[in-house]
Amino acid sequence: MADVFGVRSLIYWWAVLTATVFVKDWLRQLAVLLKSPDMFTPSKIPFSTLPGLNGVIDNVATYVSTAIKFNPNQVLATIGPIGIPGWSLAIIAGLVLLLFGVRTYIHALRSEPWYDDFFALFILYVIIRFEGHIIGSTSLPLLANFKELAVNQALSFFIIIGLLLGLSFSGSGFRSRRAFWRASTAALLVAMFIYPRETANIVGWAVDLLAQLGDALILPANLPFAVLWGAIGMFLALQRLTQESPSGSGGGHGGGKAHEGKAEG
Repeated sequence: MADVFGVRSLIYWWAVLTATVFVKDWLRQLAVLLKSPDMFTPSKIPFSTLPGLNGVIDNVATYVSTAIKFNPNQVLATIGPIGIPGWSLAIIAGLVLLLFGVRTYIHALRSEPWYDDFFALFILYVIIRFEGHIIGSTSLPLLANFKELAVNQALSFFIIIGLLLGLSFSGSGFRSRRAFWRASTAALLVAMFIYPRETANIVGWAVDLLAQLGDALILPANLPFAVLWGAIGMFLALQRLTQESPSGSGGGHGGGKAHEGKAEG
């Protein structure tokens, strides 16, 4: 993410914003389309598939909980005066499932195909909802409340988005352009499926702002702002042209050292 918003990348962002002058009409039409009340609704395909998926997951989880004949109050083992209750097994099973989902997404981030991210997010969503039924199948009030939280659509959304952004931008991912754009795209699609109408409105609002910027840059009344904007672009371009690329300088030194080594040999 540092490569995306770093000083060396500002000229690219300036160019993207300046290009709104030429596509402002298209951007305005796109904003109207996104804000259309009938376009992005939970009742339309593909967004309508989520309630059906939730129903399948809930039915499978209920069947598994019923078929296992698990007694959460039974003591599994005793260590001295301490008894290990059966509900601890439900907690362990839920944690194992969650760790499996996290491990799947970490593996997807390291792979080249972009669709691995969405497949891993799908698995993570299924696991979060499924384990809510497993842990919530116990008779303990605290764990029963956990079931209500786990099957809550809003909580599932925030858990997935939090894990997605946290795993994508932690460590070396914070400095990776690839991790930033993959995580941003995946987060947008997740939000679009869970809250299609609200997400489309937010994206439409952002696109409309870009169209308004394109209008503002060519208005005669905003000439001082347009001149300042152009001066900023010239400064950023000159700064980018006069700065030596870190990879280029590193490669030059490395090449020089390799050449010297060959000469000495």
